[in-house]
Amino acid sequence: MQIALIANSDLAVYHWRAGLIKELLRQGMKVTVVVPDGKYVSKIEALGTQCLCIPINRFFSPLSDIRLLSCLYGVLRKGRFDLVHTMSIKPNVYGTIAAKLAGVKRVVCLLSGTGFAFADLPGLKQKLLRWFVILLYKCSLKMSDKVWFQNPDDLDYFLQQGMISKNKGVVIRGSGVDMEEYSQKAVSEDERTALRKELRIPGGARCVLMAVARMIRSKGICEFLESEAILRKKHPNWFFVLVAPIDAGTPDAVSPEYIKQFEGVETVRIIDTFRHDIKVFEAISDIMVLPSFYPEGVPRVLIEGLAMSMPLVTTDRPGCRETVEHGKNGFLIPSRSRSDLVEALDRLMDDERMRIEFGKYSRLKAENEFGEKMVLSRVMSELYGISGGSCA
Repeated sequence: MQIALIANSDLAVYHWRAGLIKELLRQGMKVTVVVPDGKYVSKIEALGTQCLCIPINRFFSPLSDIRLLSCLYGVLRKGRFDLVHTMSIKPNVYGTIAAKLAGVKRVVCLLSGTGFAFADLPGLKQKLLRWFVILLYKCSLKMSDKVWFQNPDDLDYFLQQGMISKNKGVVIRGSGVDMEEYSQKAVSEDERTALRKELRIPGGARCVLMAVARMIRSKGICEFLESEAILRKKHPNWFFVLVAPIDAGTPDAVSPEYIKQFEGVETVRIIDTFRHDIKVFEAISDIMVLPSFYPEGVPRVLIEGLAMSMPLVTTDRPGCRETVEHGKNGFLIPSRSRSDLVEALDRLMDDERMRIEFGKYSRLKAENEFGEKMVLSRVMSELYGISGGSCA
């Protein structure tokens, strides 16, 4: 069986879909990954796949989108694939249309959050973008066989807007994480010590971590950084660590000028490049925070936080709320509320016993609900329609 995975980022495929690729290969499938060229292509190929590199512009442009549709059609027609799995807006729209035109028997889509087009932002331009994307989805998703939603709120919204028929939606929360790879035991003391030294964080200090979020306002970057100034006096031995790669070109991007004002703050650490050692950041931290009001699927970083036995503070919004049972493994707060964020953090910073108990419950929740093997088994059977699909 030949399967094509189409995505708009080689980095995303390598870091968050490697488990899926390995499972498909284990079951004897031939896997081709279609992505824009990048430094992770060779690493994807090292997993045992073929990579076909095509340009995919992140932003909507009529001319480049027509070229993308034509290119995808050519690739998929030549490849004679049995199944095509698309991921993110442009691959979902143009990949689905191209696959059906090319005669692919089964096409499935992944909506890992509704994305920037559905962000709660003001302005006519944002409304027109949302209207346009809804129109594209209404046209393309009719051609799909199944659509994977990562939270039930997104499925309900797509049903209400008439973008999908009820029989096509499948809710599988998150993409799963490897429970052995993401655990406190998987990170050595040497790794922890080295990262603390790099970040200039004393051994006895505590850490509040916001990781990993793109450097955009709707991820709650400003609320996170500004809460530190309020909590600093009461909790002087706590460091706030932000790992947020710069996202140049995004209308919602946090400006460099805003970030610069925190450079001299002794208890703030800002990492604005992508890091491969995020689980080490998680291992040295006491609380994970994501005050996002972005249209999330189920944020991977929150699932990692669960697996790493961390208490979570996040917003009571679609996707984010899937990871927290309020008062059991963390706190759910209203969007854009700095005061509620401060209050939740203050409670956890004050109470070590609460942090430990919440962390234990987080790990249990991860094992019971977000394990990679469980998620991939459902993908095989419910999305791909492969009977007896199981993950050893």
